[in-house]
Amino acid sequence: MNFINHTPKYFFGYGLAVFPILLIIGPMIAEIFLLSCIIFAVISMIKEKNYKYFNNKFLIFFILFYLAILLSTFVNFRDFDNSKSSIFYFRIPLFAFSAWYILDRFKLFNNKILIFYITFFILLILDSLFQYYTGKNIFGNEVFRSRVSSFFGEELILGGFILRIIPFFILYLVLNNKIGGDKVNFKYVILISLSCLIVYLSGERTAFFLLILFFFTLYFINKFLRKFIIYTIFSFVIFALVIPHFRVSEDFNPAIRMFKKSYDQAIGKGEEQYEENKKKILNKVYIFSREHHEHYLLSYKIFRDHLIIGTGVKGFRYLCRNKIYILEKNGGCSTHPHNTYVQILVSTGLIGFTLLIIAFVFVVREIFKNRKKLLLTSHSDLDQVAACIMLSTIFVNLWPLIPSGNFFNNWLSMIYFYPIAFYFYFKKKS
Repeated sequence: MNFINHTPKYFFGYGLAVFPILLIIGPMIAEIFLLSCIIFAVISMIKEKNYKYFNNKFLIFFILFYLAILLSTFVNFRDFDNSKSSIFYFRIPLFAFSAWYILDRFKLFNNKILIFYITFFILLILDSLFQYYTGKNIFGNEVFRSRVSSFFGEELILGGFILRIIPFFILYLVLNNKIGGDKVNFKYVILISLSCLIVYLSGERTAFFLLILFFFTLYFINKFLRKFIIYTIFSFVIFALVIPHFRVSEDFNPAIRMFKKSYDQAIGKGEEQYEENKKKILNKVYIFSREHHEHYLLSYKIFRDHLIIGTGVKGFRYLCRNKIYILEKNGGCSTHPHNTYVQILVSTGLIGFTLLIIAFVFVVREIFKNRKKLLLTSHSDLDQVAACIMLSTIFVNLWPLIPSGNFFNNWLSMIYFYPIAFYFYFKKKS
């Protein structure tokens, strides 16, 4: 009977704590859990007559953003099958507010969850290193395109996945008093630095850059984690210099992809055949690469004809091959423009883009406010430190100057809004 009474706590509380892991199992499992959280939270709040989670300025902002998506979808309506993702997008921000309620109700930040994260990271690190050295992981997934992918197989998202869950691992370490201030536990330093190494070995340049940005932002805001961050970065550098040298084969050197290939793509080395067709910046460099440069040129051409409300969530993929927009040699056409801000600009026009800029400015403002608050305190407030970790995560998710995945993809949308719930919770507490 006691177990039955605590079923919501075990299912929603612990389920929410390990939600990023559910995304490995499959998007359907994560989607079912997301909808369950929304239904549970809404029904519970109605029963309790507790509406504070939906009576705030943040919900108004997300409603406006959803209405911008909806307006663009209906004005550019093509068929229901391709519009349903935007019509039902309201569930994603609603998940953040529902998760906020669940966090507040169950307050589960205990050692059990921390042990789960420790175990998971150890398994992921060992499996990734095994694949890096032998060419296969423990399930037989081979190195794909000279990149480590571990449990994800041919989906090259290992680095991006680790990027998204490292902040939560650090969060639970802080809340369980394992790190912070002068307290530096070197076993956790090693574990986090090895996780960063796996991002490096995965060859995901965007994930690697954003991971650096996350630690830099957290270092800037939070003086109580600076010693831990310094030791972690120092350990990572040592691992990154040493571990690749123990690999017998020289066919995969992560440094070549991370740095040399990035530079070659930016200057267009080896792609002279496209020089006459694509305008470089100052005739010298591309934005990230020729492919990304073409995405942005094509997006700009489309945006000029859809200034205010955009083309709809999937408008870019429909219009990019239209003869009035198409670039020479059909360059730039894809399912989305591969940059969140460009995608929002094309999809929702200036209305949605303005709201996104407001969100980014708000986050930057919060960063400076929290930094100032922490600089004036002499003791470590765990809730305030936790809020800064989540704020750094949101800032990284909203960083504009980087290639990115499809903003409206379910997997990415869930992982973008997930830390928002934690930030609301800790912001309110602190």
